[in-house]
Amino acid sequence: MAAETGVLNAVVTGIVTGSIVALGATGLALVYDIAEVPNFAHGDLLTLGAYTALLVNKPDTVPLFGALATGPQQLGVAGMAVLFVLSVAGVLGTVYHLGGIGALRGDWWSVDVSDTVALVVHGGVAAAVGVAVALGAPNFFASLLFAFVLLGAVVPALESYVFRKFREKDVELALMLVVSLAVAFIVRFGIQTVFGGEIRSYTVDTTAPFLGGQLDVTLAKFFDIFVVETGLVVGIVESRAGTIEPLLVLSYSWLELGVVVVGTAAAATLASRRRRDSAAVVGPRLAAVGAALAVLALGGAAFWGGGTTLPDASLYATRIRASPLRLGIIGLALFMMSLLHYLLQATTLGKAMRATSDNRQLAMVRGINTRQVMMSVWIISGLFAAVGGVMLGFLFSSITINLGFNLLLAMFAGVILGGISVYGAILGSYVVGLAMEIGIFAIPGLSATYRIPLAFVVLLLVLLIKPEGIVGRS
Repeated sequence: MAAETGVLNAVVTGIVTGSIVALGATGLALVYDIAEVPNFAHGDLLTLGAYTALLVNKPDTVPLFGALATGPQQLGVAGMAVLFVLSVAGVLGTVYHLGGIGALRGDWWSVDVSDTVALVVHGGVAAAVGVAVALGAPNFFASLLFAFVLLGAVVPALESYVFRKFREKDVELALMLVVSLAVAFIVRFGIQTVFGGEIRSYTVDTTAPFLGGQLDVTLAKFFDIFVVETGLVVGIVESRAGTIEPLLVLSYSWLELGVVVVGTAAAATLASRRRRDSAAVVGPRLAAVGAALAVLALGGAAFWGGGTTLPDASLYATRIRASPLRLGIIGLALFMMSLLHYLLQATTLGKAMRATSDNRQLAMVRGINTRQVMMSVWIISGLFAAVGGVMLGFLFSSITINLGFNLLLAMFAGVILGGISVYGAILGSYVVGLAMEIGIFAIPGLSATYRIPLAFVVLLLVLLIKPEGIVGRS
């Protein structure tokens, strides 16, 4: 029995879309919230990240730099040396933005160390990154790392040499918007001048060993879900030449599902309780135990109930289209946002960023180095733009000059929908992603070109009800 895609598939696709939007919108919200710059160049910074990775992944296709290539996706010693130098400069440049020579000497560290120790550590990290990029080329992860460190140094330069100059003149927000548009055009056509205007793509080995065979991370897999009288059946299948080939069928009885649901709910309830003695420690541990029990229970049920036969009849059936690449994008986005959450809530820099966002003048009076905070915000924005741009180019298998700009409206919609705050932008991005995909599914006759308009329809409806956004600026 074959299942058809439904609203659940649209939800999963919306989460993937929302993850990509969130990677861009997070940096956009940080810059707007703390640096007070409506950065319309942010979409083109994603494009810059995507094109920068080509220097490592396909250096022979990059004009000028291609002269250092010795073959398709191959670099000679001179090319590897250039990548090494650029990577080292990217790491050291990122640190330099935090406070000049003093930052390289460790002034930005939370502990007191000698200048020599700080310089050695910074130099060692930079050299290690340079070696990883130079020797890792043309590996996709080396490309991602290269874009990551390079944009971490390039993007803050926009703050130092452009936006700060206008901010010191106390220009109006509208003029700052025009400035960001000018930067966007400079970045976009600068990329076109260097790389050309043709469509590019990464060359990546997408196969990986899996269960004794080879798994293509870009190949779509279909998860067929069947609700039958005895419980739930989940089938992982491939569709080839019009035929369905079940790879694995997992069967769960209602009793097994009930035990997992009750156990997980109980652990979550205990984890949510606040106890005076050790709530901060006990809660997360109980949640982790509950999640582990759920995984073990489902894994055990899958082991004993595994097979290769799909049910002939069911009470309800639906299909979800997924792939390791899509699931990996969701996981990467959640990982990046978890790191940002930790930075904001558990570090001195994060507290300084939140204080600067609330009241910059008061933060300065309290002794917070607001200039360092501002540069940190731009560095983080650049890092998120690099990851978002590279993953966007990998997901769509094409890199164009308008790659990031086409996503800019969706990113702004997510930021405004969330209330121009970091956490709101993350939530708003997923709402936008879901609205884009579910709207296309729910309204017959609409093509994919209507995704962005549907996102703005949701944006307008929410703002009519709650003008401050979903979470506001809290």
